[in-house]
Amino acid sequence: MRNLVWLFLLAAVVPAIAGEPLETSHAPVAKQFVRGGQFKDMILPAPIIDGLESEGLWGCDLVLPRDKDNGIEDNKWCYWGGNPVKGKDGKYHIAVCRWREETGHMGWFESEVAHCVSDNPLGPYVITQTIVKKGHNPEVMTMPDGTFALHLMNADVYSSALMPGPWERIGQMKMIPRGLRPSDRLGSNLTTEFRPDGSILLMQKNGDISFSNNGILGPYNLVSIDTYSRHSGYAEDPVVWRSRHQYHCIYNHAMDRKSGYMRSLNGVHWKNEEGLPYDVSSTFYTDGTKNEWHKFERPKVMQDEFGRATHLSLALIDTVKSEDKGNDIHSSKNMIQPLVVEKLISIVGDEPITADTIEIAVRIEAEEGFRPIKEVDLGSLRFGSDLLVNYGKGCKAVGSASDGDDLIVDFEGKNGLNRFDFDLKLTGQTKNGELVVGYAVLPGRSSTEACLIALPATVKSDNGASKLEAIIENAGLSDSKPCEATVMEHSHTGWRRLAKVRIPELKAGESTTLSVQLEQPVAENCEYDIHLHGQKTCEGFWRMVDDTDDSVEFIGDWKQSKADPLYYMNHERSSDTIGDTVKFTYTGTMARAYGDLDRRDGGSFDVYLDGQFVENIVLRWGSAMGKVYQTKRLPEGEHTLEFKVSECRGCSTARIDAFAFESTSNRIDD
Repeated sequence: MRNLVWLFLLAAVVPAIAGEPLETSHAPVAKQFVRGGQFKDMILPAPIIDGLESEGLWGCDLVLPRDKDNGIEDNKWCYWGGNPVKGKDGKYHIAVCRWREETGHMGWFESEVAHCVSDNPLGPYVITQTIVKKGHNPEVMTMPDGTFALHLMNADVYSSALMPGPWERIGQMKMIPRGLRPSDRLGSNLTTEFRPDGSILLMQKNGDISFSNNGILGPYNLVSIDTYSRHSGYAEDPVVWRSRHQYHCIYNHAMDRKSGYMRSLNGVHWKNEEGLPYDVSSTFYTDGTKNEWHKFERPKVMQDEFGRATHLSLALIDTVKSEDKGNDIHSSKNMIQPLVVEKLISIVGDEPITADTIEIAVRIEAEEGFRPIKEVDLGSLRFGSDLLVNYGKGCKAVGSASDGDDLIVDFEGKNGLNRFDFDLKLTGQTKNGELVVGYAVLPGRSSTEACLIALPATVKSDNGASKLEAIIENAGLSDSKPCEATVMEHSHTGWRRLAKVRIPELKAGESTTLSVQLEQPVAENCEYDIHLHGQKTCEGFWRMVDDTDDSVEFIGDWKQSKADPLYYMNHERSSDTIGDTVKFTYTGTMARAYGDLDRRDGGSFDVYLDGQFVENIVLRWGSAMGKVYQTKRLPEGEHTLEFKVSECRGCSTARIDAFAFESTSNRIDD
């Protein structure tokens, strides 16, 4: 029996949404995105600054001709990431990572950070000087006092009154894992954003979230882990930004050359919005010319006064990193593209909205350069849950009225509101065909609302008696209401409820300790979940399933691991035999698989859902009990998630530890 027990808030209990439509089916439903249904639709063609060129430029044919004046590039240096920032001088600045081109891409281990500046957010950017002699993965925050903070992959932080410098090292970020992770190591690829109260959200490379109430250096308290939809394929390079009521995040699967987009109301609980934020089709110019880069990494955004993303910056390379040898035709650069800026929209009135609400009025605000009364094509508009609107469904406009320069649109129809939503989405176009996208927070919801979390439970022994303890904390920005918590135990005999405990009102940042006497002998290799009643999350109702459960079928030569407390219920299984299969059959809407991704020899899986091939994933560069995979949302019903061990160059062993599934049947009633 372990002292430290893994805790997963898998069945976060939220109030039921009246009339929530839950389809029932035994087969996936094919859906096609409409324009505006994916973040990548927000990427606009890049204006050409001074012509497209090929002569004298590095790069394979797929990235020629191109605009060398966009972003930053030259023939002497490799450039790799940095976020454009508007300075006090009205110019645009980047603290950009670079290293000598003659060393090839693997020369990044000796990279430095340089300052560059431009009169235009797109470029051309001109290097002025080196500001950090050795550093990688830079990101700059504009601090409340007008100074700038630059943090790097080793968590070092530099400060300057001006973007060109001088920059002074002020210390190193610190994180307190609080039992959610075995180490306090922050790692690389850090991204930060201010919360509404001025505290700072930090997201690590692996998607873990920490908060600091003590400035840029912290310490940061870890509040949530495993936020990505999956960690296989080397999930990394997150960028987080906050616009109006919500946080946004884009991240990469570096080995799979794929990307993901997710959103959050409070920075703790995240929902994946299906679709891609960018792909090989995303770099193009106003004359129709397209470049097809081999790899996109280090996404960053430029924001306006509302926090909305106005430009997307990407680090690009034209070949496999290891094939850029230096003094050859390959290299890397930063490119910046303009974005469709989300519209300022809000729901009129404060009446609660449910899935049964037929009529909703929405305000579309006028702003500089946008007059919705004259410009919006009413017939193109759709409004509702992103799970509907992204596929062309949702409420339709049935009327409109003006309120000053603003447009009030009356919508009718099925809004699709469900347990994953904290806002509703608008898509459509102007009469000139320009994309219109916006999000309106639901009445009664707020980015400053209370947010209770449970830290991992520990089992303590005292004179032969056992006691389970866990800290319950209000990680939100408002006082919480009193609620109850149900403590569940998961062993090889199944799930059982141990106790229901009253949780008092907690002020923002305040915590209390939950304590339960374990009257029966503690089951061997058991896990504990603590379900907080009445908490509004966007994650749904999840339940863990061990690999020994009858719903899990292993076919082939799978081997059980030695006991290890990092694994769910102390064990996982592995196979290095091509064609070996594991199937998980569940009744619900989504499924997850967990396994040890913290191995450089990790193999790969072909993924099948209900008998249909979905994709191939690489099982490397993560952690024990890493999130191997998560399905898209399917109609409520019986489904089978299947993994087949596949060939993978340079890797061998595939590992599976546990599964989980989402369903309303997992809800624990108040």
